[in-house]
Amino acid sequence: MGELRLNQIQTIGTHNSYHLAPTPEEMKFLGMFSKRATTAWDYSRRPLGQQLESRLRHFELDIFADPEGGLYAKADAPEDDVMRKPGMKVLHVPKIDARSGHPTFKGALKAVRAWSAKNQNHLPVMILIELKDKAEVPFAPKPVLFDRKQMEEVEKEILSVFKRGQIITPDSVRGELPTLREAIMTKGWPLLRECRGKVIFCLDNGGGYRDIYLKGNPSLKKRLLFVSVDPKHPAAAWMKRNDPVGGFAEIQRLVKSGFLVRTRADADTQEARANDRKRAIKALASGAQFVSTDFPVAVPRISEYEVTLSDKVVARPNPVSAKNGKEKIKE
Repeated sequence: MGELRLNQIQTIGTHNSYHLAPTPEEMKFLGMFSKRATTAWDYSRRPLGQQLESRLRHFELDIFADPEGGLYAKADAPEDDVMRKPGMKVLHVPKIDARSGHPTFKGALKAVRAWSAKNQNHLPVMILIELKDKAEVPFAPKPVLFDRKQMEEVEKEILSVFKRGQIITPDSVRGELPTLREAIMTKGWPLLRECRGKVIFCLDNGGGYRDIYLKGNPSLKKRLLFVSVDPKHPAAAWMKRNDPVGGFAEIQRLVKSGFLVRTRADADTQEARANDRKRAIKALASGAQFVSTDFPVAVPRISEYEVTLSDKVVARPNPVSAKNGKEKIKE
């Protein structure tokens, strides 16, 4: 059998990988606005370095632009210096669900970089970025819009922590071919050994955000992030398909075609509270390379529900795109 490529493995990661559940007092206040949110947001993450040590290999970060600094700092927390400095901030919903284990984007990236430097032969780490600029409650700060300039600021922050050679970029995958899609369809993704010790960034947003990022770069030339587009688009390489049940057949088709796919094993803590693994089983069987969960380990006060690979390995040969599903992948 030939060597595995990046698209021929499957890993587990976390959704909202920075998130810390609201405090009991905040939960009580939150309940005045949304009873659903008091259960949907009831999960907490360990620092990214610890998650990496626990065999997780992809993360999701929600970021808000804060070019002047202080937009999301708490007025009653003068010691909150890191939030007063200019730069991208990482949180879920300002004011009502803003606790974060990594409050700044650079801080989160540095945590991954520090772990990577100590584990240089690690499997590639995917970081999914969601740009946020909507005010969900009237008393929250008005977010800065993500125009092209702010998107380029995201890239600058990434490059302040990682060198280009440490990133699997659209350019590195495309090579000399005219489009990213053509590269995927002909030569395929890089060999897994060529991806070790590196990170790969993907844009969670679709629609207008994605179109702004693609403007002037239809095949993502010189860009750092992969984007989810139609499979026939010149930039087609990675796809976001969050529903592994209704989208099961489509995910399998995409994976068989050579694309990378991210899906979700659960959402809003619903599957965990029902201790229902049906969605997780579908997600893993779909062949999506990146399966995201809120429960990489069980939370006993909720249920025994957790999402892991067999024998709790870091990664396994992809059940759809790898020819030999029994091969062991060394970390």
